[in-house]
Amino acid sequence: MLENTLLLDMPVDQAPTAVLDFETTGLSPASGDRVVELAVYRHRPDGQGKRRTHKSLVDPGMPMPALAESIHHISDAELVGAPDFAAALPALRLMLQDAVLVAHNARFDTGFLSAECHRLGLEPPALGPVVCTLDLARQYFGFSKCTLESLAIRTGVSQPKAHRALDDARVTFAVYQRLLQGVQLGFGRMPTVRELIETIDQLGKDGAARKQIEREIRAAAQTAAPIQVDYTARHGEGPLTRRRTLTVRSLDLPHIEAYCHLRGEIRVFNLRRIQRVLPEGPAEAAR
Repeated sequence: MLENTLLLDMPVDQAPTAVLDFETTGLSPASGDRVVELAVYRHRPDGQGKRRTHKSLVDPGMPMPALAESIHHISDAELVGAPDFAAALPALRLMLQDAVLVAHNARFDTGFLSAECHRLGLEPPALGPVVCTLDLARQYFGFSKCTLESLAIRTGVSQPKAHRALDDARVTFAVYQRLLQGVQLGFGRMPTVRELIETIDQLGKDGAARKQIEREIRAAAQTAAPIQVDYTARHGEGPLTRRRTLTVRSLDLPHIEAYCHLRGEIRVFNLRRIQRVLPEGPAEAAR
């Protein structure tokens, strides 16, 4: 078995990656909601190595609520003869072993996984490092719309069928690949899994890196010295992150009024979409 430390120190695109997705009877395992479908899509983000998939319907032991069925279209009739979670767990455990766990809103999926195992009195799978694509999109890139569908549209990933576990896992993996391309541009290389997780955390609302960026922007507003920033392009085609040279004119945080040297005009930027601030370089780079 791979130790978590080995996974953490791998370049994130080379690490074995297992994307987990559940469909459920509702949103809260604490309120008695249960898993009705599970899927894992396993591959390396660089596209090398063997691709593996696993999916299974799961008998929740309760009638399907109408609201849940309207979302994922899994009916009571479709679940007749499906294994219960205890029977589905061994195959799931093998698929998650020795891999970085990726999920969109990972707290939702890991919460249901833990609750189902606790209910059965079973040991939950030993999870590797966890990367949440929702946190990556919101905290690193500052996207305002972070549903899986919105991110698929922004990153140019086709989404053939939403709200079925394996389809959503595949889409999550493809979105993750595209987000990693934007991260790589900012780092100048592909970060390790450890670096990615730490950076996502530090760029959160109260994270150390986010606070440092704010301090640097405030200082730039006082000196009027040009700075370079790595900035999220929220719309359009091309790279998710671009490097821009700005001269800050005024602040109403999170909004920043600045002269954009690339566009040659005054524009308003959002602090949350800045990944880093650098001293002014010799040339403007569209990254």
